[in-house]
Amino acid sequence: MSAAPFAPASAPPAAVASEPVASEQVVPRPDYGSAAYGEAYSRINALVIVGEAMADRHFRRLARLLPHDHDELRRLGAMEGRHAADFVRCGRQLGVKPDLALARHLLAPLQQQFDACEAAGDVVGCLTLQCLIIECFAVAAYRTYLPVADPYAAAITAAVLQGEDAHLGYGEQWLRQRLVLVREPLERCCRQAVPAALSLLERLRADLEALAIAPLELLAEFVACFQQALEAIGYTPRQARLLVARLAGAALA
Repeated sequence: MSAAPFAPASAPPAAVASEPVASEQVVPRPDYGSAAYGEAYSRINALVIVGEAMADRHFRRLARLLPHDHDELRRLGAMEGRHAADFVRCGRQLGVKPDLALARHLLAPLQQQFDACEAAGDVVGCLTLQCLIIECFAVAAYRTYLPVADPYAAAITAAVLQGEDAHLGYGEQWLRQRLVLVREPLERCCRQAVPAALSLLERLRADLEALAIAPLELLAEFVACFQQALEAIGYTPRQARLLVARLAGAALA
Protein backbone atom coordinates (compact mmCIF):
# COMPACT_ATOMS: atom_id res chain seq x y z
CA MET A 1 0.00 0.00 0.00
CA SER A 2 1.63 3.26 -1.05
CA ALA A 3 1.42 6.67 0.57
CA ALA A 4 0.09 8.18 -2.65
CA PRO A 5 -3.60 7.34 -2.05
CA PHE A 6 -3.54 9.59 1.02
CA ALA A 7 -2.29 12.67 -0.80
CA PRO A 8 -4.82 15.53 -0.61
CA ALA A 9 -7.08 15.70 -3.63
CA SER A 10 -6.33 18.54 -6.05
CA ALA A 11 -9.97 19.54 -6.22
CA PRO A 12 -13.14 18.81 -4.24
CA PRO A 13 -15.35 15.96 -5.52
CA ALA A 14 -18.20 16.80 -7.81
CA ALA A 15 -20.76 15.81 -5.18
CA VAL A 16 -19.57 18.53 -2.76
CA ALA A 17 -20.84 22.09 -2.73
CA SER A 18 -19.30 24.99 -0.82
CA GLU A 19 -21.27 26.80 1.84
CA PRO A 20 -20.07 30.04 3.50
CA VAL A 21 -19.91 30.31 7.26
CA ALA A 22 -19.74 33.28 9.58
CA SER A 23 -15.93 33.36 9.53
CA GLU A 24 -16.07 33.76 5.72
CA GLN A 25 -14.18 30.51 5.34
CA VAL A 26 -15.58 28.02 2.87
CA VAL A 27 -16.56 24.69 4.44
CA PRO A 28 -17.31 21.78 2.08
CA ARG A 29 -20.77 20.34 2.48
CA PRO A 30 -21.90 17.22 0.61
CA ASP A 31 -24.88 17.34 -1.70
CA TYR A 32 -26.76 14.54 0.03
CA GLY A 33 -29.24 14.18 -2.83
CA SER A 34 -26.74 13.88 -5.67
CA ALA A 35 -26.24 10.65 -7.60
CA ALA A 36 -22.50 10.74 -6.88
CA TYR A 37 -23.11 11.02 -3.14
CA GLY A 38 -25.66 8.21 -3.16
CA GLU A 39 -23.35 5.88 -5.08
CA ALA A 40 -20.43 6.51 -2.71
CA TYR A 41 -22.71 6.28 0.32
CA SER A 42 -23.93 2.86 -0.79
CA ARG A 43 -20.41 1.50 -0.30
CA ILE A 44 -19.44 3.38 2.87
CA ASN A 45 -22.78 2.70 4.55
CA ALA A 46 -22.48 -0.98 3.68
CA LEU A 47 -19.00 -1.15 5.21
CA VAL A 48 -20.36 0.32 8.44
CA ILE A 49 -23.37 -2.02 8.53
CA VAL A 50 -21.30 -5.14 7.85
CA GLY A 51 -18.58 -3.98 10.26
CA GLU A 52 -21.04 -3.48 13.11
CA ALA A 53 -22.73 -6.82 12.41
CA MET A 54 -19.29 -8.47 12.37
CA ALA A 55 -18.50 -6.88 15.73
CA ASP A 56 -21.78 -8.27 17.11
CA ARG A 57 -20.72 -11.79 16.07
CA HIS A 58 -17.22 -11.30 17.44
CA PHE A 59 -18.43 -10.29 20.89
CA ARG A 60 -20.83 -13.22 21.00
CA ARG A 61 -18.01 -15.58 20.09
CA LEU A 62 -15.77 -13.97 22.69
CA ALA A 63 -18.50 -14.70 25.23
CA ARG A 64 -17.89 -18.41 24.58
CA LEU A 65 -14.12 -17.99 24.91
CA LEU A 66 -14.45 -15.99 28.13
CA PRO A 67 -17.41 -17.54 29.99
CA HIS A 68 -16.64 -15.56 33.15
CA ASP A 69 -17.59 -12.39 31.25
CA HIS A 70 -20.30 -14.04 29.16
CA ASP A 71 -23.12 -11.66 30.06
CA GLU A 72 -21.05 -8.50 29.57
CA LEU A 73 -19.74 -9.64 26.21
CA ARG A 74 -23.22 -10.59 25.02
CA ARG A 75 -24.38 -7.12 26.10
CA LEU A 76 -21.60 -5.50 24.07
CA GLY A 77 -22.49 -7.64 21.09
CA ALA A 78 -26.14 -6.62 21.32
CA MET A 79 -25.07 -2.97 21.28
CA GLU A 80 -23.15 -3.57 18.05
CA GLY A 81 -26.19 -5.26 16.54
CA ARG A 82 -28.30 -2.21 17.33
CA HIS A 83 -25.67 0.02 15.75
CA ALA A 84 -25.88 -2.01 12.54
CA ALA A 85 -29.66 -1.60 12.50
CA ASP A 86 -29.30 2.14 13.11
CA PHE A 87 -27.00 2.55 10.12
CA VAL A 88 -29.37 0.52 7.95
CA ARG A 89 -31.95 3.20 8.71
CA CYS A 90 -29.47 5.92 7.70
CA GLY A 91 -29.26 4.41 4.21
CA ARG A 92 -33.02 4.07 3.95
CA GLN A 93 -33.43 7.71 4.95
CA LEU A 94 -31.36 8.70 1.89
CA GLY A 95 -33.00 6.10 -0.34
CA VAL A 96 -29.67 4.31 -0.81
CA LYS A 97 -29.23 0.54 -1.05
CA PRO A 98 -25.98 -0.57 0.65
CA ASP A 99 -23.52 -2.65 -1.36
CA LEU A 100 -23.27 -5.41 1.24
CA ALA A 101 -21.48 -7.89 -1.03
CA LEU A 102 -18.59 -5.48 -1.58
CA ALA A 103 -18.39 -4.69 2.13
CA ARG A 104 -18.18 -8.38 3.05
CA HIS A 105 -15.39 -8.79 0.49
CA LEU A 106 -13.44 -5.82 1.84
CA LEU A 107 -13.76 -6.94 5.46
CA ALA A 108 -12.98 -10.60 4.72
CA PRO A 109 -9.28 -10.36 5.71
CA LEU A 110 -10.18 -9.10 9.19
CA GLN A 111 -12.93 -11.70 9.54
CA GLN A 112 -10.55 -14.47 8.47
CA GLN A 113 -7.94 -13.33 10.96
CA PHE A 114 -10.49 -13.39 13.78
CA ASP A 115 -11.63 -16.86 12.70
CA ALA A 116 -8.04 -18.10 12.76
CA CYS A 117 -7.42 -16.64 16.22
CA GLU A 118 -10.61 -18.19 17.55
CA ALA A 119 -9.76 -21.60 16.08
CA ALA A 120 -6.34 -21.44 17.74
CA GLY A 121 -7.82 -20.43 21.09
CA ASP A 122 -5.95 -17.12 20.80
CA VAL A 123 -8.07 -14.91 23.06
CA VAL A 124 -5.44 -12.16 22.97
CA GLY A 125 -5.60 -12.03 19.19
CA CYS A 126 -9.40 -11.95 19.18
CA LEU A 127 -9.52 -9.13 21.73
CA THR A 128 -6.76 -7.15 20.04
CA LEU A 129 -8.44 -7.42 16.68
CA GLN A 130 -11.96 -6.53 17.79
CA CYS A 131 -11.58 -4.38 20.89
CA LEU A 132 -8.53 -2.38 19.82
CA ILE A 133 -8.01 -2.32 16.06
CA ILE A 134 -11.55 -2.58 14.69
CA GLU A 135 -13.02 -0.37 17.41
CA CYS A 136 -10.34 2.31 16.97
CA PHE A 137 -10.91 2.29 13.23
CA ALA A 138 -14.66 2.63 13.75
CA VAL A 139 -14.22 5.49 16.22
CA ALA A 140 -11.90 7.29 13.81
CA ALA A 141 -14.34 6.83 10.93
CA TYR A 142 -17.33 8.08 12.93
CA ARG A 143 -15.43 11.10 14.25
CA THR A 144 -14.42 12.22 10.78
CA TYR A 145 -17.86 11.50 9.30
CA LEU A 146 -19.88 13.24 12.00
CA PRO A 147 -19.15 16.87 10.94
CA VAL A 148 -20.25 16.20 7.35
CA ALA A 149 -23.10 13.73 7.95
CA ASP A 150 -26.68 14.49 6.97
CA PRO A 151 -28.81 15.54 9.99
CA TYR A 152 -30.48 12.14 10.40
CA ALA A 153 -27.19 10.19 10.26
CA ALA A 154 -25.41 12.77 12.43
CA ALA A 155 -27.74 12.13 15.37
CA ILE A 156 -27.29 8.36 15.04
CA THR A 157 -23.51 8.60 14.60
CA ALA A 158 -23.16 10.79 17.70
CA ALA A 159 -25.13 8.27 19.76
CA VAL A 160 -23.09 5.35 18.42
CA LEU A 161 -19.84 7.12 19.31
CA GLN A 162 -20.95 7.39 22.92
CA GLY A 163 -21.30 3.61 23.07
CA GLU A 164 -17.96 2.78 21.49
CA ASP A 165 -16.05 3.61 24.68
CA ALA A 166 -17.55 0.53 26.33
CA HIS A 167 -16.26 -1.71 23.53
CA LEU A 168 -12.77 -0.24 23.70
CA GLY A 169 -12.85 -0.23 27.48
CA TYR A 170 -13.49 -3.95 27.86
CA GLY A 171 -10.50 -4.91 25.74
CA GLU A 172 -8.26 -2.29 27.33
CA GLN A 173 -9.05 -3.51 30.85
CA TRP A 174 -8.59 -7.20 30.02
CA LEU A 175 -5.29 -6.65 28.22
CA ARG A 176 -3.94 -4.18 30.80
CA GLN A 177 -4.30 -6.77 33.56
CA ARG A 178 -2.13 -9.20 31.56
CA LEU A 179 0.18 -6.94 29.54
CA VAL A 180 3.43 -8.75 30.40
CA LEU A 181 1.98 -12.02 29.11
CA VAL A 182 0.04 -10.70 26.12
CA ARG A 183 2.38 -8.11 24.63
CA GLU A 184 4.04 -10.36 22.04
CA PRO A 185 0.84 -11.95 20.66
CA LEU A 186 -0.86 -8.55 20.74
CA GLU A 187 1.85 -7.00 18.56
CA ARG A 188 1.88 -10.04 16.27
CA CYS A 189 -1.85 -9.59 15.70
CA CYS A 190 -1.38 -5.87 15.04
CA ARG A 191 1.27 -6.49 12.39
CA GLN A 192 -1.28 -8.42 10.34
CA ALA A 193 -4.50 -6.58 11.13
CA VAL A 194 -3.50 -2.91 11.03
CA PRO A 195 -2.38 -3.02 7.36
CA ALA A 196 -5.61 -4.85 6.50
CA ALA A 197 -7.68 -2.17 8.22
CA LEU A 198 -5.78 0.74 6.69
CA SER A 199 -6.01 -0.79 3.22
CA LEU A 200 -9.71 0.13 3.34
CA LEU A 201 -8.71 3.80 3.07
CA GLU A 202 -7.01 3.14 -0.24
CA ARG A 203 -9.81 1.00 -1.62
CA LEU A 204 -12.48 3.54 -0.69
CA ARG A 205 -10.60 6.80 -1.06
CA ALA A 206 -12.83 8.23 -3.80
CA ASP A 207 -15.98 7.28 -1.90
CA LEU A 208 -14.72 8.85 1.32
CA GLU A 209 -13.93 12.07 -0.51
CA ALA A 210 -17.37 12.09 -2.13
CA LEU A 211 -18.78 12.11 1.42
CA ALA A 212 -16.37 14.99 2.28
CA ILE A 213 -14.27 12.72 4.51
CA ALA A 214 -10.54 13.30 4.10
CA PRO A 215 -8.66 9.97 4.13
CA LEU A 216 -5.63 11.64 5.73
CA GLU A 217 -7.80 12.98 8.54
CA LEU A 218 -9.32 9.54 9.13
CA LEU A 219 -5.83 8.02 9.19
CA ALA A 220 -4.68 10.63 11.74
CA GLU A 221 -7.72 9.93 13.92
CA PHE A 222 -7.01 6.19 13.84
CA VAL A 223 -3.37 6.72 14.79
CA ALA A 224 -4.37 8.97 17.71
CA CYS A 225 -7.10 6.61 18.93
CA PHE A 226 -4.93 3.50 18.64
CA GLN A 227 -2.03 5.16 20.44
CA GLN A 228 -4.37 6.16 23.29
CA ALA A 229 -5.64 2.58 23.50
CA LEU A 230 -2.09 1.23 23.73
CA GLU A 231 -1.30 3.69 26.51
CA ALA A 232 -4.49 2.63 28.30
CA ILE A 233 -3.29 -0.98 28.44
CA GLY A 234 0.11 -0.06 29.85
CA TYR A 235 2.41 1.04 27.03
CA THR A 236 4.36 4.20 27.78
CA PRO A 237 3.60 7.13 25.44
CA ARG A 238 6.95 6.60 23.72
CA GLN A 239 6.41 2.85 23.32
CA ALA A 240 2.92 3.46 21.93
CA ARG A 241 4.17 6.09 19.47
CA LEU A 242 6.94 3.84 18.20
CA LEU A 243 4.65 0.83 17.75
CA VAL A 244 1.99 2.85 15.94
CA ALA A 245 4.65 4.47 13.75
CA ARG A 246 6.04 1.05 12.79
CA LEU A 247 2.60 -0.34 12.03
CA ALA A 248 1.49 2.68 10.01
CA GLY A 249 4.81 2.78 8.18
CA ALA A 250 4.50 -0.88 7.22
CA ALA A 251 0.92 -0.35 6.05
CA LEU A 252 1.89 2.62 3.88
CA ALA A 253 5.12 1.11 2.50
